[in-house]
Amino acid sequence: MASDDAVLNARQAAAFLGVHVETVRRLARRGKIPSFKVGTDWRFSKETLHRWFEEQRPRTRPGAVLVVDDDFPVLHSISRMIERLGYRAQGATNGGEALELVSRSVPNLILLDIAMPGMNGAEFLDELRPAHPDLPVVIVTGYPDSDLVHRAAQHAPVMLLTKPVDLAQLKRTLRTVLGNPPRAGRTEEEE
Repeated sequence: MASDDAVLNARQAAAFLGVHVETVRRLARRGKIPSFKVGTDWRFSKETLHRWFEEQRPRTRPGAVLVVDDDFPVLHSISRMIERLGYRAQGATNGGEALELVSRSVPNLILLDIAMPGMNGAEFLDELRPAHPDLPVVIVTGYPDSDLVHRAAQHAPVMLLTKPVDLAQLKRTLRTVLGNPPRAGRTEEEE
């Protein structure tokens, strides 16, 4: 068997695709990913999985920002500021939801709240980094000296924004990481 035609188990397939193993198993159970069952676990042809992934995955357009914050008003406010600056925003209210969104379409940048129930920002980065080691992440927190921030900072590259986030601060950060906005939008000068 050639190396490209290797058979992967669910964990190997998840690592290959850069998603959580439960996402791979869920897709297999629903018949949405090419797979076959051996015993109690799913198996995947690496070559077939690669072709399927390339066909399924949407192409990320420039300027896509994923905002992850369990406080919906903060999530909404930051997302609106991102849109006003001419970038595209997508939101998630927890780490699990954010990982699912990243598995479908990798953003150009993630703005990540660090203190969230369930999966905190550091735990989110533990899951994200094996598949996306270079994806820029900006931690957005009101507690810049917390242990969680220090733990998350080990998952470089990360930057830090303090809450409350203002438009000028966000604009500088987005332009530093992403460059100028990819589409026309209102800017703070036009307001």
